[in-house]
Amino acid sequence: MEMLLASAFTIGLLGSLHCIGMCGGLVSAITMSRDKIWWPGLFSYQLARISSYIALGIMVAAIGVSLQGDSGLQSVQIGLSYFAAGVMILFALNLGGWMPDPLSQLTARVMGFTGLGKWSQQANQQNKFTPWVMVGLLNGLLPCGLVYAGLALSLTAETALEGGLVMLAFGLGTLPAMLATPSLMRVLTPQLRGILLKVAAIALIILALFTATRHLLHGEHDHAGGGHANHSEHHSSSSAEHADHPAIPAMSTPEEPTHHHHDGDETLSAPEEMPHHH
Repeated sequence: MEMLLASAFTIGLLGSLHCIGMCGGLVSAITMSRDKIWWPGLFSYQLARISSYIALGIMVAAIGVSLQGDSGLQSVQIGLSYFAAGVMILFALNLGGWMPDPLSQLTARVMGFTGLGKWSQQANQQNKFTPWVMVGLLNGLLPCGLVYAGLALSLTAETALEGGLVMLAFGLGTLPAMLATPSLMRVLTPQLRGILLKVAAIALIILALFTATRHLLHGEHDHAGGGHANHSEHHSSSSAEHADHPAIPAMSTPEEPTHHHHDGDETLSAPEEMPHHH
């Protein structure tokens, strides 16, 4: 569980440079035209955005759990890990500029369908929580390779709640860059941003490979634990076998007579009365 949360946080942290150019552009459009940043609105936007991630994580993890069922759990988990790694690698290739974003046109259509532009305009003009919260919720639902990479990881969760926690960790990983977007947009040159994106893309590919081989590490651990379990089971079964078949007691022998000394006279204690045969 800890490794899954750490992986989700790392995906969000490394991929959040992508947010500066995508989702960050939306935040910049709201904040940079203002004289001062309205921080309560910006924080409510971030909270709503992460909340939508958590809801998506719970739903996706529930689907993953239903796919796993009671049979073939290990094989399904392995397949989901490979799928998550594949989505992460595709996003990393796009992040590094080695593959075009296949979701750009779909994102523009979703923004128009959900009215995100209208809510963004209201948030830009008003110091009210409702527009900022709506922008955050709808922003979290936009087609995004980074979000899909996080959701693919939550798909491997063992419970729906764990899937929600995975996306919470993912959202927290994106938080530093998203909060610093207005400042980073002024500081980062296109050249520096390109270098940072390539470094983050390589790191994400390494993380994707780790995700794909995570089941192998668990398999080795389970195998080692299984050896001890089998040994304990064998020991328990042996104990049970001895319990079912108690040891045959040694043939009883007559009690040795005990000698009592009374002032030098030696008498022999009488053995237990034996039945008389006539």
